[in-house]
Amino acid sequence: MKNSYSILSNFRKQIVAVIFFALSFFIISSINFVSAQGTNKRRAQTAYQNGQEYIKKRDFEKGIELIEKAVDLDNNYFEAHYDLGTHYHLLGNRDKSKYHYREAARIMPNDPRRVSLYMVVAGDYLEEGKYQEANKLYQKSYQYAQSQSQKNVSIKGLAICKFGMEGIKNPLDIKPERLPDVINARKLQYFAVLSADEEEMYFTARDGDDPRADEDILRSVKKDSLWQTPEKVEELNTRSNEGTCTISADGRTIIFTVCENSGRQVYGSCDLFISEKKGDKWSEPQNMGNLINTKAWETQASLSADGRTLYFVSTREGGYGRSDIWKSTRNDRGVWSAPQNLGDKVNTAGEENSPFIHVNGKTLFFASDIHLGFGGFDLFKTEIDETDPKGWKKPENLGYPINTHTDQHSLFVTTDGKTAYYSDLKIGQRDIIKSEIYKFEMPQEIEITVSRFIKGTVYDAKTKEKLGASVDLYNLTNKKIQSSVKSDPRNGKYLFVLNEGSNYALNVNKEGYLFQSLAFDYSTGTGENVTVDIYLEKAEKGSKVVLNNIFFDTDKWDLKEESKTELDLIVKYLQTNPKIKVQISGHTDNVGDKIYNQKLSEKRATSVVDYVINAGIPKTQLVIKGFGEAKPQVENNSTENKAKNRRIEFEIL
Repeated sequence: MKNSYSILSNFRKQIVAVIFFALSFFIISSINFVSAQGTNKRRAQTAYQNGQEYIKKRDFEKGIELIEKAVDLDNNYFEAHYDLGTHYHLLGNRDKSKYHYREAARIMPNDPRRVSLYMVVAGDYLEEGKYQEANKLYQKSYQYAQSQSQKNVSIKGLAICKFGMEGIKNPLDIKPERLPDVINARKLQYFAVLSADEEEMYFTARDGDDPRADEDILRSVKKDSLWQTPEKVEELNTRSNEGTCTISADGRTIIFTVCENSGRQVYGSCDLFISEKKGDKWSEPQNMGNLINTKAWETQASLSADGRTLYFVSTREGGYGRSDIWKSTRNDRGVWSAPQNLGDKVNTAGEENSPFIHVNGKTLFFASDIHLGFGGFDLFKTEIDETDPKGWKKPENLGYPINTHTDQHSLFVTTDGKTAYYSDLKIGQRDIIKSEIYKFEMPQEIEITVSRFIKGTVYDAKTKEKLGASVDLYNLTNKKIQSSVKSDPRNGKYLFVLNEGSNYALNVNKEGYLFQSLAFDYSTGTGENVTVDIYLEKAEKGSKVVLNNIFFDTDKWDLKEESKTELDLIVKYLQTNPKIKVQISGHTDNVGDKIYNQKLSEKRATSVVDYVINAGIPKTQLVIKGFGEAKPQVENNSTENKAKNRRIEFEIL
């Protein structure tokens, strides 16, 4: 994928900029002023000068060969060592670069050019994770700095060294585990994402390390807790590059990156495309349009659990650095809003990439090369801050050894917050040489709001036909609709994510059927994942449904505030079906006096009917009935069964 990874971080680029300045100054001055200060040996001087001429002609191989000859003829030739150190550094040969820089420092420790020399060697140590060695040299480069840019690089280097040394002293307890060979079968695989139930994995793969090699999106499914052989997603892939995908929690919406020369229409070098899944097939991918995509570069998307908020990376104008993280929201008509920059709490003057929004909708993980870390790209965590107009809390570095001196990218955290997946990159001198997918158990130090999921299939109660229905999830704690989806019209499946700390109501509707409601208590943080199949009754005489989200206090008939969601659902249904007449009946368990229970059940049914009438439904559509303990659903032989028998029913007459 074009620009899938940026091998050279912002801090390294600052160092290179200083080197280029020093090198250009040095080449000009050395060509004009090479003297006995460099060497007294004419053959060495001639070889060096000839090498410089080849360098000017951009024949670096021949130029370096001649300058190496100059060093062979005079090992105390400062300019030759310094020049070779610079050229080898820019060519990515760190070992030879450090050798020649060290030789230059040995020969002339007080030369003005020592500052850039110190910084380059310190940067090399930093890339190797040798923070103590790098720290000593950054102290020297700061001490002898001749410009503010040199001071800035030195200050940043010292901060990284301090952070790195402290991080290594206080490591997190993690044990990375490589995914099986069936997943890591290619040379490069990265950007893994999973469905909320962890039954599907999508990732990007490339067979070779040639940047022109084709990248594709692959999918693997679990069978008996084992990942199966991944297959290319044919509806999404072309002969060109596709990758860095994200999926909604239910696995039915995918957004991925398509780059130029793919045969698909793109606005820039790389664009974001979207596809919807029905049954087992993905729809024809569609470009997300010129609000999301620009003439610049858009990639590395992350979709919220409900598929309504998109985070992505872009190099468009209006950002803080070379690449920023932006977000867009989708309305009920499926239209995406103009993207908003996440602001300077998240984005910096450098590069931010690999955003991942956890299914809890609050916690964002991302990579940055400017926020303080261990060097290169590190992974960070931030959370939505409702009290801050900028919207995000100060990012936190995930710590060592999640982050190291090498680049870290593409973290994915499971719904329950227990497991993280990431790409482990092995970097060569000039490019990525291997990328594999690993996982680890999240340490306790990284706290996030834990989520669970509820999934299932919607059926016709009599025929068992699988139905496409509207499924709405209400958060009864904050009284808001948390998510709305439609069960798959081909297989009837649905999936929702539930954040711990709230109570939820699940309402299912389909034209021609009675609505169905379910209740889930996740307020204590001890909820589990749930699989619930829903059976809808045809809207016909005798059909009835339990109103699971009507709530009363013990021995009371006053409706609790969290009942409003269900009550409004009844009102809406009766407004849509004005010719239907229904009975609202109250039921109790067998605890207490029968007469008392009958009166209590009737009062509760009356409270429901009064609410509905006050909302504008005619009295003629409604009948009140209190059955007390006379019609239990199940035997009153346990606390759980007694709770089932305490209910309000809605029946078509």
